[in-house]
Amino acid sequence: MFTDSIFGWLIAKSQLLMDSDKAGLLWLLGAGYIMLIVLALTAPLTMIQSVYANWLKSDTRALLSIIFSALLAVILIRWIQIFIRILVLVAAGALARLDLQVAGCNSWQALRILTVFSLTGYSLGILAHQIAIAIF
Repeated sequence: MFTDSIFGWLIAKSQLLMDSDKAGLLWLLGAGYIMLIVLALTAPLTMIQSVYANWLKSDTRALLSIIFSALLAVILIRWIQIFIRILVLVAAGALARLDLQVAGCNSWQALRILTVFSLTGYSLGILAHQIAIAIF
């Protein structure tokens, strides 16, 4: 929840918000990104494996995947400061998912719990930034 709070703070502090009057849209995009992380972490492994196995059956698709992966690696290296933040969010979500799995939660329960805590942390980060702006 703390990492999502920091992400919310960074989104609220973003220069894009200072230059635009569409702060709500950027906040919704951030919430959507958090939901994508939560969904990716709670999806069953067999579903992920079947999607990738079907995609990589063809040599052409495998070649396109390798080229796309190389392009993604170059982009990742070029904008490492952005991807570090994304990696921290994914790592925190993965640790929470592992703790929920050890506690005996099924996929749907883990999805609900991670969604509530992640979006609550994100909202608290945005709210804390707004309060800090109002006070200082």
